[in-house]
Amino acid sequence: MVIAVCVFLLTFNCKVNFAAINSGKIYQLQQRLINSPRDTEAMLHLAMEYGLQNNFVKAVETYFALLRIDPDNFHAYNNLGILYKKSGQFRDSLHCYKQAERINPDSYWVPYNMGLCYEAMGRMQEARESYGRALSLNPGFTQALQRLRNLSDPGSTDVVPALPGLEESMVYLVDGQSNQPKIYDANKPAPQPAQKPVEKPAAKPSGDLKAPPKISELLEKKKAAAAKKVRTQRKGPAAAIFNQAMEAYEKDKMEKAIELYSRSIIAQRDLLAEPEGGLIKAGLAFLTERPNRMEDGLFFRGFLIAVSGNLELAVPDLKAFVAQAEARNKDDGQFVQEARKMIARHDALVAEREALERQQAEEQAAAAELARQATPSEPEEPRASDFVVKRMSVDQVLAEADRLSRSGRQNEAIAVLKVGLESEPDNVNLLMKSANAYTDLLILKGDQEAGKMALLQFEKVFSRAPENSREWAVAQDMIKELKKRIR
Repeated sequence: MVIAVCVFLLTFNCKVNFAAINSGKIYQLQQRLINSPRDTEAMLHLAMEYGLQNNFVKAVETYFALLRIDPDNFHAYNNLGILYKKSGQFRDSLHCYKQAERINPDSYWVPYNMGLCYEAMGRMQEARESYGRALSLNPGFTQALQRLRNLSDPGSTDVVPALPGLEESMVYLVDGQSNQPKIYDANKPAPQPAQKPVEKPAAKPSGDLKAPPKISELLEKKKAAAAKKVRTQRKGPAAAIFNQAMEAYEKDKMEKAIELYSRSIIAQRDLLAEPEGGLIKAGLAFLTERPNRMEDGLFFRGFLIAVSGNLELAVPDLKAFVAQAEARNKDDGQFVQEARKMIARHDALVAEREALERQQAEEQAAAAELARQATPSEPEEPRASDFVVKRMSVDQVLAEADRLSRSGRQNEAIAVLKVGLESEPDNVNLLMKSANAYTDLLILKGDQEAGKMALLQFEKVFSRAPENSREWAVAQDMIKELKKRIR
């Protein structure tokens, strides 16, 4: 029985014979989805058919549709990773592989595919590590072992063996018993929905008939079946609405389930402690791409994001919803009032955080001033003149800026670095030192203009430093942090 589906497009120049397009099979799958829109098996096979035809757009759209129904579908993420890698979108490819690895950490094909992607990006050390992970999961994985050897020995001329009996550019199914790839046959008829076996009439019992079950036993079974459903034992109108939401969710009536659940939580926040059986996750999947598929969809999406623990991410949806309501002169409804409350709560939290940051900055500045005053004063050596700085090497400029910064003379250090940057405007070390000096002014004195200059310098470092270098990584982190601090 086939238990895992993996697509391995191992060469970028994959050739597809467009004359072999099986439009009849695609038509069968499309008709099956019309009759059963949430049929994940049909979606998966349809996406693979599009992939065989090199129809990248259709394949990706179909995989995304599958993920909206089944957000943890391993096959969709793995196959998306291969399609993105084939089209040169390597970062998107790695993101999909990591999601597939999260869902199925025991699959040795996923780290192997990641290794191929890292090789295409020129990141050979990460490729080696990926192949190593694949081998740790399957020590007999010949292809991963050979690729690892080739990377470890640049002079090697050994050819990586083809997958058993197959060409590397084909599409495969993985057999659950042998765990080896098999050809995905594009000419094979589309899979049909599973048919329920025809029940034969029960034979008449012979001998003595068993006594019918007692009424008490039937009641116990009924009670046990009801207990399996997600329900709250709380009382009151809000609890009744909560239970109605769960019933709608079980019947796959998502719009009704989302609205009733939101109303119950607005009426009684304590219901957030009750298990909701995945309704929030399913509701967000339902609204992620098209919040307008239901009335007040922006509010519901923002509300579900907020109750799942990310109020900051929910605020844009809530603000857009309130603006639309005000434009239509419908700003007095329950959902509008709730959206305003949540926005106000977010603004209060932001103000509190900013006040705390200002207090910490003031305390740091006061501590630095006390330390400066406690240090015996010595005659300060004047900074080098611009004339002298222009004739310094980059290392000498950096040393002079360090001397000035250590004595708390950040403005003078910045002036020296400015002169140095006039001669070397793209020098990463000078840009990094300048960015750090501006950051010191922001932290010590709360100078917002200095903060903006620091952000500008770090952005230059990020654009000029080699990707994944220490300077590149530090600049990336500092850009995020400064954007939070600068008003």
